[in-house]
Amino acid sequence: MFFLNGIIALKAFSPFKDVTVDDAWDQVNRSFVFMLMCLFGFFVTLHDYSGDKINCDGFTKFSKDYAQDFCWTVGLYTVKEAYHLPSHVVPYPGVIPKDIPSCQPRLLKNGTRTTCYNENQVKEPERIFHLWYQWATFWFWLVAIAYYFPYIMFKALGASDYKPLIRVLAAANDGSDIDRVRYKVVMWLFLRFKTYIFSTGVHAWWQRNSLSLLFLFTKLSYLCVTVLVFWMTGLMFEYGNWYFYGAEWVGTRFTPYQENHGTNKTLNKDVLFPKVVSCEIKRWGPSGIETETAQCVLAPNVMYQYFFLFSWYILVFAFFINIVSCVLHLSEMFFIRGTYIRMIKDGMLQDKPEYRFVYEKIGAGGREIIQILTDNSNPVLFSMIYNDLVKLLIEDTSKSARFAKNKAAFARSNSLSKISEETFNTDKTQV
Repeated sequence: MFFLNGIIALKAFSPFKDVTVDDAWDQVNRSFVFMLMCLFGFFVTLHDYSGDKINCDGFTKFSKDYAQDFCWTVGLYTVKEAYHLPSHVVPYPGVIPKDIPSCQPRLLKNGTRTTCYNENQVKEPERIFHLWYQWATFWFWLVAIAYYFPYIMFKALGASDYKPLIRVLAAANDGSDIDRVRYKVVMWLFLRFKTYIFSTGVHAWWQRNSLSLLFLFTKLSYLCVTVLVFWMTGLMFEYGNWYFYGAEWVGTRFTPYQENHGTNKTLNKDVLFPKVVSCEIKRWGPSGIETETAQCVLAPNVMYQYFFLFSWYILVFAFFINIVSCVLHLSEMFFIRGTYIRMIKDGMLQDKPEYRFVYEKIGAGGREIIQILTDNSNPVLFSMIYNDLVKLLIEDTSKSARFAKNKAAFARSNSLSKISEETFNTDKTQV
């Protein structure tokens, strides 16, 4: 029973909802991207905690388990100067022996030998430590959480208040008690839109536009998450160009790691995700500090390079999706004519002046509610609801206008009465 209750509780965090307020653009982030990152994180976690992470060869002073744990914890490295060299010089990009000479004198055809610099004057090779692989498992889970967080904020800031409306519409679409549902929806909208139309001031402006601004804030949040994840992932790699990883991979996907269109330039995928690395272990021994270096195979990078490749394409896709989503939403906020025509077409309505009047006066937030209504009801039901709603609002507008006119006339007559009374009293005093 406890296990079943836990499963039911976890369902609340599922990105696939029966009732949704956010649009399809936002659902791409919280559903598509979120689930893919969780899937990648599951496979990476399963691999990292169910077998050997690395295999090293060359250690004679240390046991295999100790060497592997030490190298995984302290860090594996490659040598910067060992990249972009031909295959007959280095066995694998970034890997060279520790005691390799900086120069090997060669005999020339004229009988002389090449000269080399003094070894003491040669700069030490620069090591590149690949510590990011320790974060690979957490990276996918953290990205998944980052893409779900804007949706949590979206609900917390009031978007969930509109879910009952969608549920009621779903019941009406099934054909059950349509008249009662129609009445409830019309009255709910009338009481809300009445405030939107007649109230003035800053608070009234916020009420009219808060839902649309919430949509915009959520879309900008998804865009910021995408940019930050992409940028911070590039910082995670000490060497190599993550930002062009997917673009460069397209042209070099079948190219051997030591060749790049006839040049000696190491491919970016082998710089970011080296499969063969070096490890150096130091410890105290009988003669002082003992040092031993070995070559290790970082097998997880074979899987990581593809998971991160897919993630690169997903992030780029999400970036453009969110850019388009923000632009479209801004256009809907300011270009009312286009959204009004779309509502008329989707709701199978006639273009009447009173329809347009109400649509323009309810503000950007009210138009978002109308869009939710359009998306979650059939055209016949929507046309009846909108027609009833407009009639009520127009009648209320007429009553308010007559009340304001009568109030002004009453105030004017009251002022005239006061003036007449004051004049009468003045004349009486003079007499």
